[in-house]
Amino acid sequence: MKRKHQNNNSSNESELLQLAITLEHDYNNAQQTIELPSGESITKEQLLLKVIDLHPNYGNAYCKLALILKSENRSSVILQSGLSMTVQQLYLKAIEYDSTNSNSYNNAGNLSIGESIIQPDGQSMIQQLYLKSIESYPTSSRFYNNLAIVLSSDESITLLNGQTMTKRQLCMKAIECDPTNSNTYFNLATMLSNGETITLPNEQSMTGQQLYLKSIECDPKKSDAYFNLACLLSTSESIALNDGQSMTKQKLYLKSIELDPFDSSSYYMLSTTLSNGESIALNNGHLMTKQQLLLKAIEYNPTNSNAFNRLATTLSNGESITLLNGQLMSKQQLYLKSIELDPTNSRAYYNLANTLSNGESITLNNGQSITKQLILLVAVDLDSTISNYYNNLATTLELSKSITLNNGRTMTEQQLYLKAIECDPTNTYSYSNLATTLSYSESITLNSGQSMTVRQLYLKVIEIDPTDSYSYKNLANILSRHEIITLHGDVPMTKQQLLLESLRYDQTQTSSYRSIGLLLLNNKQTITLPNGKRMSRRQLLQRARE
Repeated sequence: MKRKHQNNNSSNESELLQLAITLEHDYNNAQQTIELPSGESITKEQLLLKVIDLHPNYGNAYCKLALILKSENRSSVILQSGLSMTVQQLYLKAIEYDSTNSNSYNNAGNLSIGESIIQPDGQSMIQQLYLKSIESYPTSSRFYNNLAIVLSSDESITLLNGQTMTKRQLCMKAIECDPTNSNTYFNLATMLSNGETITLPNEQSMTGQQLYLKSIECDPKKSDAYFNLACLLSTSESIALNDGQSMTKQKLYLKSIELDPFDSSSYYMLSTTLSNGESIALNNGHLMTKQQLLLKAIEYNPTNSNAFNRLATTLSNGESITLLNGQLMSKQQLYLKSIELDPTNSRAYYNLANTLSNGESITLNNGQSITKQLILLVAVDLDSTISNYYNNLATTLELSKSITLNNGRTMTEQQLYLKAIECDPTNTYSYSNLATTLSYSESITLNSGQSMTVRQLYLKVIEIDPTDSYSYKNLANILSRHEIITLHGDVPMTKQQLLLESLRYDQTQTSSYRSIGLLLLNNKQTITLPNGKRMSRRQLLQRARE
């Protein structure tokens, strides 16, 4: 009787093991029951727990159990022995008992990106896990691809067979093993600079755009590929997918949201294609404004610093908005939150400074009290290439004063404007502001070596922006009554014509009405304004006083 009992146990154990070996890979239905040969109903998880209890050295059971936990977003499981194991520990246990299980190495590596992990043999580094995966299964595309992901752009690695490969070569090998692997084309595209091409194993040359298109062709549901492809296009640009479908930048972001409705970055980037107040219909038909897109971006990623910063720019000073979590935030509070989330976000500092008057201070979320000028110094320190940072910092200086940047360099108001022009030769505000620091007869040398007078500075502004009302007015103020100046494009203009151009682009320029009036000979003389209205000297002077 005792012997018979032992034989039944042995038979049952064998049946359980065989069932575990043939267990299908649909781990999303891990709690679905299956019927054992004995008639007992059991879940896939319970089956694996039994097998591990009966056969603790069967590595594949640990691997499959880990996959169940991962599919259910669970961090750990308690074995029948009472031992609690994490997903990572299950994979490492699988490796310990089956050193040829490539999936265990790969999956453990996937879990350990950014972590320090110790294998049972004492070796460290996630790279070793992927290397072992490749050694166990040298024709698996995803193993080469995963190893490439954890390498830096200029890094190379020696496989366990002695072959040395760069990050790009690993991707090439992955494509060679599986030319339909969407992830590999995607990852290879992220390695290329704009306009750069790369030759694939089939001798086909591809740009970054073409690689993203290929990634989409291989997997039309890969949301990241649509997103990254959109980032390469200008606002008005469109591109044809490999199936012939034409997609604009907006349509690509919309597709990314359709495929991944919880992706904060897609909502954020789609918002950047809209002007304030503008709306767009998502692919599900839901109409959303720029503000609503940014609110969604924050809802799905409350740590998205850029979303808080951009949402603030949609508000006027003193205005507030309610986040989707019910929190009411003002324009300034949004900028402060953006800085709290990313203390290196230079634009958030710059935009916060613009809400303050000169000399005014504000308390950051970390408790630090800081003035407008100091905020702009931080912005310059974080990004020394942005023209407006220098321009606005210069406007905080008192006459003839200088300021020391965080890098130790001392700069005057003029030098800050010159630096602003160097960073962006099309920044009209910097030319105008620089002109105000000079006398009419004075000239200054730009950082490029070009010498410019006050007149030339205002002419430069008009060349860059022919609608800049202030520059026409300021240029007119330099001229005598009958003097003529030639604008870019060989257009001659008198003092009066410059003032009229100033009103053409801004009818609120009261000083222009006064200056035009004083140019008329008497109170009865009239002149026709750009809006078609005829006004006398008296009417012009009265309008200037309003």
